[in-house]
Amino acid sequence: MAILRGEYREGERVGEQEVAEAYSVSRGPVREAIRMLASRGIVRLEPRRGATAIAISLDVVADLFNVRSVLFGLAGRCFTRSAAPPAFERLAERLRHLRQIMALDASDPIEFALAVGRVGAAIYNQCGNPTLVRLLHEQGQTSLWGFIWREGPLDYATLERRASCLEHWMAIEAAARNGNEALAEAHLRQIILESRDAVLASLADTRGGSVDQSKLLR
Repeated sequence: MAILRGEYREGERVGEQEVAEAYSVSRGPVREAIRMLASRGIVRLEPRRGATAIAISLDVVADLFNVRSVLFGLAGRCFTRSAAPPAFERLAERLRHLRQIMALDASDPIEFALAVGRVGAAIYNQCGNPTLVRLLHEQGQTSLWGFIWREGPLDYATLERRASCLEHWMAIEAAARNGNEALAEAHLRQIILESRDAVLASLADTRGGSVDQSKLLR
């Protein structure tokens, strides 16, 4: 998250001892974490220098969301076409939980984001497209995407944002139950694109810079 927020400059060393002291852990877990960051393209391992930060531009973040929106939209279309009744029951259950979180005046953005992730998983895991399931799962587990949501989400900080997200999810469930593939896909894509814009605004506030407007696909 520090690299994403621009606290490390391009090429700046991410020292094992420094990180170990910051988090009060031994260097072993730090070394493993740095290897994971390297596999996700967030740090670069260099001989005799160790790990150095890779700059993550706002354009890169925008591209990540754009790709996710297309994949997720396709999952919504496939779910609408092929999901069995138990899949709809699971989706309804997770939406009930999301509404319960939303009802709390001071709901935690992290808790809300994780609940949104579980609602999304209820759709893509039952979309009937194993290749798409794998792509979405791998993107969440092995890319920058997972950090944006699990380590302190850069979205859902306001009641307005949470309400907009919940409204889209309710529309997706209704569209899927009615067999409207195009509408389910459109709402799923819009969820991701609205999050993209909120995340980019949050990052611009903390680290400065701007995004190439051509990246803001609609």
